[in-house]
Amino acid sequence: MITTIHPDHMTAQERLSEVGSILATAIFRLREKKKTEKIPVDNSPNQCPYGRKTTK
Repeated sequence: MITTIHPDHMTAQERLSEVGSILATAIFRLREKKKTEKIPVDNSPNQCPYGRKTTK
């Protein structure tokens, strides 16, 4: 359960800690997203990596 406290009721250290936590979560999500990105369409198996058409 997440409880929210208005920033006016937080100390400077608590606000800084909150910002750090948010930034760390964002960086973690970006890194995870990069790991799970799909292969671009340009590298599909039906296409030659040298730009020539493949025949089936």
